[in-house]
Amino acid sequence: MRPAMLVGCLMLASAGAACSDSSAPVNSSPIVGAWIAPSESLHPNGSMIRQLGFSESGEFNYLANSYGIYPGQSAGTLSAYTHISGTYQIDGDRLTITGNRTATWDSFYGANSPERVDNVNTEVFKDARFRIVAGTLMLDYFIYPADAPVPTTESFTRLGLD
Repeated sequence: MRPAMLVGCLMLASAGAACSDSSAPVNSSPIVGAWIAPSESLHPNGSMIRQLGFSESGEFNYLANSYGIYPGQSAGTLSAYTHISGTYQIDGDRLTITGNRTATWDSFYGANSPERVDNVNTEVFKDARFRIVAGTLMLDYFIYPADAPVPTTESFTRLGLD
């Protein structure tokens, strides 16, 4: 998948769920839909935008795009991306997200370099709990930067609401 196609990937995944097999399990959770995190400044250069999408059929997509991180790139130039897809389950406020496919691309290896695709089985947002407050999805989970878990909270705003 080329970088230009990735921007709409989450929206298509969410919309595609409405056309999926009617025998698939349906999740009527308020988490269903597309979400975007605030843009993050990267150091020494660039920015990152992250998006999440949850379908009614229990599938999810996570997309992290980095822009302008390499010397000579403009702020709006896609530098790299990571796209994780898989499934999710909700039990009360617990959210278990399992990635089964990861696609990555980095312009460091050339603008026409191929993306790398791996089949994986990994928990995304480890031990996550969620809440939705005023159109904002809050994820509380753990990261493991060293030997001990570190509690982390991330927020995502629902896309598509006017």
